[in-house]
Amino acid sequence: MQAVVIAAGRGIRLKPLTDKIPKCMAAIKDKPILEHILERLVKAGIDEINLIVGYRREVIEEHFGPEFQGVKVNYFVQKEPKGTAHALSLFEGYAKEMFIVTNADVITSTSNYKRLMETDEFEKGDAFLLARSVKNPWRFGVLKTEKNRILGIVEKPKPGEEPSNIVNAGVYRFKKDFFESVRETGKSERGEFELVDSIKNYIAKGKAVEYRICEGMCIDVAGTDDLERADSLLDEMFPK
Repeated sequence: MQAVVIAAGRGIRLKPLTDKIPKCMAAIKDKPILEHILERLVKAGIDEINLIVGYRREVIEEHFGPEFQGVKVNYFVQKEPKGTAHALSLFEGYAKEMFIVTNADVITSTSNYKRLMETDEFEKGDAFLLARSVKNPWRFGVLKTEKNRILGIVEKPKPGEEPSNIVNAGVYRFKKDFFESVRETGKSERGEFELVDSIKNYIAKGKAVEYRICEGMCIDVAGTDDLERADSLLDEMFPK
């Protein structure tokens, strides 16, 4: 199965570190965040890696080259920071029937990628995403749910107005028909084309979008505090 990693972001909250490198190349345990992600994707059985790069892309390309641990690596360049949906759209002409998408600042276990790749479990669904339960859901994209089905996603609601404590973990499995919803995605209030809005479009078409809670822990590296926490907890969270 193909994997798409959206790795075009700069990472303003990690400045001044990201003045010279893209966010995904910040180190955890002396290894870039992106390398931790690719290791787990390869272990899960991914046979093609597609990196959407942008800011300081040469740092990523020089580090990984044309293959990673025997798996082919393709590069797609997002020339301007137009958002995650726009980034994914660059891959449309290369997509096969089904593929994994992950943000380049989310590290989760190999087992979670494997779960998304096991089609037998997901015969009735059109798309799936990994989710996690948190104590502070207002910081994230919060899921409106009915059993395992996603009815909607509320981005960073006001505290006390969250529809649940289950939030989007930023790892997905889509079918190729998802790109129709990507093409129909308009600009958000931030002036970007957001993948979450594409998912909302997909749901509005009557598509079955489901979630699965992450097994084990999940690291979402948003800022300096998250980077430091990940560095101290990585061995415990993901034992070899």
